[in-house]
Amino acid sequence: KNGGIGLLLVIIALALFLDIRLAFWTSVGITIAFVGTLGLMSVLGLSINMMTLFGFILAIGIVVDDAIVAGENIFAENERGTPPEEAAILGAQRVSTPIIFAVATTIATFTPLLFIPSTIGKFLASVPAVVITVLFLSLVESLLILPRHLSHLEPQRTTWRNPLMLALLQAQKTVSWGLNTFSQGPLRRALHFATDHWGVVISSAVAMIMLTYGFLAGGYLYFNFFPEVEGDIVTSTVELPQGAPVSETQKIAELLQEKALAAGRAMEAEYPGLAEPVVKNMYVIIGGAPASATPFGSQGGDDQSNQAAILVEIIGSEVRPFEAIEFEKHWRKEVGVIPGTKKLTFSSSLVSIGDPVQVEITADDEVSLARATDFIQGELSRVDGIFDLFNDLEGSKREIELQLKPEARTYGITVEQLAQQVRAAFFGSEALRVQRGREEVRVYVRLPEDERDTLTDLDDYRIRAPSGDFIPLSAVADVSFTYGPSTINRRNGKRVVSVTGAIDNTRITGTVAANVVSNQIVPRLNEEVSGINVGFGGTQREQARALPGLISNFLLALFSIYALLAMAFRSYVQPLVIMAAIPFGFIGAILGHALLDVNLTMLSIFGIVGLSGVIVNDALVMIDFINEELEKGRRMKDAIIEGAIGRFRPILLTSITTFLGVFPLILERSVQAQFLVPTAISIAFGILFGTLVLMLLVPALAMAQHDLGRSLMFWRRREEEQTQPAE
Repeated sequence: KNGGIGLLLVIIALALFLDIRLAFWTSVGITIAFVGTLGLMSVLGLSINMMTLFGFILAIGIVVDDAIVAGENIFAENERGTPPEEAAILGAQRVSTPIIFAVATTIATFTPLLFIPSTIGKFLASVPAVVITVLFLSLVESLLILPRHLSHLEPQRTTWRNPLMLALLQAQKTVSWGLNTFSQGPLRRALHFATDHWGVVISSAVAMIMLTYGFLAGGYLYFNFFPEVEGDIVTSTVELPQGAPVSETQKIAELLQEKALAAGRAMEAEYPGLAEPVVKNMYVIIGGAPASATPFGSQGGDDQSNQAAILVEIIGSEVRPFEAIEFEKHWRKEVGVIPGTKKLTFSSSLVSIGDPVQVEITADDEVSLARATDFIQGELSRVDGIFDLFNDLEGSKREIELQLKPEARTYGITVEQLAQQVRAAFFGSEALRVQRGREEVRVYVRLPEDERDTLTDLDDYRIRAPSGDFIPLSAVADVSFTYGPSTINRRNGKRVVSVTGAIDNTRITGTVAANVVSNQIVPRLNEEVSGINVGFGGTQREQARALPGLISNFLLALFSIYALLAMAFRSYVQPLVIMAAIPFGFIGAILGHALLDVNLTMLSIFGIVGLSGVIVNDALVMIDFINEELEKGRRMKDAIIEGAIGRFRPILLTSITTFLGVFPLILERSVQAQFLVPTAISIAFGILFGTLVLMLLVPALAMAQHDLGRSLMFWRRREEEQTQPAE
């Protein structure tokens, strides 16, 4: 639906800015590129899914850029009186170089997104794969197929009689008049100012970059690596101590069901006039946790009598006036604290890549590990916005612990001997192995069943001392009941304990929580407990893997863009002028997130990286036409002004079509598309702001390059004259 709306908006924009026939064939080019991509998807190992469809949506606005440049140039040749077929050839040849390099730079910016390390990188890789394929096919279409279509067009002299076409022609004239008035009036004056006072323009641009950095550093906009996407199902999981009977677990589950219904009634009172009840259905699992199949792996709990899960389906996101997390908060408030539960969590997230707070602790000994775990969990519980804290150090299985008495030394009994004999008596000791066909059967020897079926059998069991004497177990060891961990995780030979928790994204993010742990909690912990190492898992581990890879790949992409532009313009300086517009797409993306009150995410950076290629395209086309004006013999200032004005219309059109292509996704309410919205915001607002800035910044930088180059040549000549010997 969003793709269709975006495509319709792009076609309307093309019809308003371009001749109706040119707009039609440009729109046909989008279809050709998309159909060709669908045909190649099976070869590339891609399927039609939410991510590939999102790639098509992103490509809607970007794919028309080269077609607009080629088509408008062909049409301009046609309007000058050149025969249609010759106009198509000349027009396509004239812009073939900038179009090829424009597409190449865009592909270069999307390529790093194919190789993002971590699980999320694999999840998102299909988006750039689709965009790159569409761009490549659009290049073929704009240089080989579109000119053929336009070679049959004669200058339009037909008088339309259809009221709809007459209205469209009138709208075209109005838009054309408005663009001409703006470009010859305010834009021309602004370009005169930018070329005369290029220092002011460049300084203002640098100031904008610094203000944006301060805005982010000041915490006015948070970075949340991967946003929680709300769904229509809110889940509560409860875990009782190990060994709890199913009947007790069922009582807790019934209590949670009652509280869910109470939360639903509270929401209905808060939002009167709902078309249907807040709670639509409930699904209860006794004896296990639900398996949550996510794009990042299937997570599910083992079947245990002490576990239960309640899944509540609430009213759909398209019709409800509240977010799912509001119901989650009401449900949590209704439940409160349930005595006797080991773990109780609530979640309304549809997609998750791990716990937003997961601190992993290692220590040299068990005592230090326990102290560090209690300290970190206690400190995190005081941080506003962090809740549902839990650690896997807590004992979950009841066990019998044997400790040697001092008298055991008299008999020469060690802990190892005690453990081996008790294990052999109650579990068994391997006596021999018997070969049966292809399989090997192990034979164990242990006490008879009637001597090992009750706990009192331990009191009657006798330990054999090294001297050969048999001594009662109670004489050499103390027997006590404790709780031990059901699982033990180790890393590099040391036990790892995880402290996990949930967060309220309106008050804190996982990144901020990790900074609190690293900068505030860990320094105080090191003062109290020695030999402690603290790391992060869950979302933070994915972030630590993905972001450095994305940044390094993006830097490589920037180098590739510079190399391509240097080859295109045969200059080492002009590529820097073009690439100077890239940071302002980033500023536009930041402003868009701030205006819409959306936190920055990994998907936002994903969009910013892809946006860089689109920004470069606009600046590349402008510099190319400035160079063409210079070749005609114009002065540098006049060439800059005429080149910028001459390319204002296609630059504006490509930016508007890119914006309109992704704009419907920003307004999308579907839960499946919510986590993709930051990418659309980055591209939509980044291209708008970047275009506004580059229309003045690129001319100012081009003029600065010219003036500084002349000054440098002047000083070099002066030095050469001073160093030459007098005749």
